[in-house]
Amino acid sequence: MTHSTAKPLIALSPLRFNAEWINSVFTRANRVWIGFSGGVDSHVLLHALVNQISTAQKQKLTVLHVHHGLSANADDWLRHCESIAENLAVSFVAERVQLDAQASLENAARNARYQAFQTVMADQDVILLAHHAGDQVETVLFRLLRGTGGKGLIGIPQERQLGDGHARLIRPLLMASKADIEVYAKQHQLVWIEDESNHDERFSRNFLRHRVVPVLTARFPAMERNIVSSSQRMATDYAMLSQFAQQQLAVWCNAFGGLDLSYIANKPVDERLFWWRHFLQANGVSLTQAQLESVEAMFSAAQDKQPEFVFSHGRIMRHQNAIYLLPPDEGVILATLMSGVRVTRSFDCISVSGNGCALKARPQSESLLMTNGKTRKLKKWLNDEVIPSWWRDHLPYVYQGDTLVAIGDLWCHPHYSHLNIQWQVSAILPFPR
Repeated sequence: MTHSTAKPLIALSPLRFNAEWINSVFTRANRVWIGFSGGVDSHVLLHALVNQISTAQKQKLTVLHVHHGLSANADDWLRHCESIAENLAVSFVAERVQLDAQASLENAARNARYQAFQTVMADQDVILLAHHAGDQVETVLFRLLRGTGGKGLIGIPQERQLGDGHARLIRPLLMASKADIEVYAKQHQLVWIEDESNHDERFSRNFLRHRVVPVLTARFPAMERNIVSSSQRMATDYAMLSQFAQQQLAVWCNAFGGLDLSYIANKPVDERLFWWRHFLQANGVSLTQAQLESVEAMFSAAQDKQPEFVFSHGRIMRHQNAIYLLPPDEGVILATLMSGVRVTRSFDCISVSGNGCALKARPQSESLLMTNGKTRKLKKWLNDEVIPSWWRDHLPYVYQGDTLVAIGDLWCHPHYSHLNIQWQVSAILPFPR
């Protein structure tokens, strides 16, 4: 979806949306959703938008409430939100979510909320969220205190892709202050809910909001406006820097997506970290600075080493002096092969035209008979064929009885050359050769 370059707001007091922006959003989107907690921010966003769109546009609008189940009042909040949507004659959907018990409460609630968005939204849909300038200030300060890099200083983006498809998330109130929002709410006599957890200063954001930001604002009255402005400039600068980095990485990466380390090996360590960071970000991976430094040191090791860095949803490994981002490892699937029947596994699929064959685990000690009558140890053959280390256990070792008769279509026992083996590697797990 091509997004509009028009700014969402044309006035802050009272809040008024840009008609060009409204038309652009509703024209391009199949459906427009509003994330609606029932709090003052999302209520103002909903009310202001409904009062500035056409009847036809209103038919494409749906209010989405996520029920986290964290508060004893959660069911009452859901009913309140449904009532507001009904009074405004807008479609309403509620999603109940389960939180990840392993994550912090703030992160678990946020992750569940965004997962709910992706569950209900289709390609070309748009969801509007009510983050405002105060939220931006809290985000930038919070990330600074955690030692963020340049990307983190961008803060909350006004617009971004949601998930892997073409759905988009837009925050039209990001330039509005909390005061602007509250003035609108009082002028229109809106009724909203107050989430008691917003006053719990055990949560870092609440501590910043109630204890830190007021003190800084008293000393620096223009702080909010200046931080929001700085984050916008940082977003522009970082986007251009990322574009440059991706253009260069496209030259340095091979056809299998591996980054050739020879291009960065002789650069200063800070530059190497820069290229590591952008290579990983291009593949949807964001590591902390400490993790990044650990990875860089690990893969600067001697070439005869086979380092592996495992993180929450993948692995980083080296092959032929190139770095590859791999999916999490999975158990090897073993199976009986019926003649002509394709077997699909985690990272490949295979079929054999012959009976009595089976896929077995990689043998610990095996000699392969070559067509010239000589034998070669399996380990030496794997090295000679330059098979990536992450593929060696996952290769399809085809047996008849106790005899290894083929390894995919890479090697076949000369006495079993009549077997017709069709083997296809999945793009999920790179197989550079």
